[in-house]
Amino acid sequence: MSRADFYQLKSSDPASRYPLLCRLLEKSLSANQKVCVLCQNEAEAMHLDQYIWAFKPDSFIPHALAHEDAKATVVLGWPDTVSTAHHEICINLSQQLAPENFQRIIELVVQDEDILAATRQHYASYSRLGRTMQYHKI
Repeated sequence: MSRADFYQLKSSDPASRYPLLCRLLEKSLSANQKVCVLCQNEAEAMHLDQYIWAFKPDSFIPHALAHEDAKATVVLGWPDTVSTAHHEICINLSQQLAPENFQRIIELVVQDEDILAATRQHYASYSRLGRTMQYHKI
């Protein structure tokens, strides 16, 4: 059954999601899962591309931007670039609803009014679609 996980952080800064994102990517890679990170836009994807390379000196998270290699193990995309055919997990950083075809959707939530409003809509939509819902307070 498909599922949606919501990780709620205490911070209101959207960038505070990035360290948790990298930890989730490391965990997914160790489980041989393919992940698509749905960013708000191309600029965020390009910023994350650099952030992930510099995350930890002893860490290696192989990834690519969607227009470079849509079949990489970890793909950083933005709306209109996301392919659901190759990836099992979508980590959604955008305010748009993640595509339905992913087995698992992960939303990283911060205490920003716009992000909270979008997340509430996402929660209701995923629930209506019959996903198993999980909530994690970080």
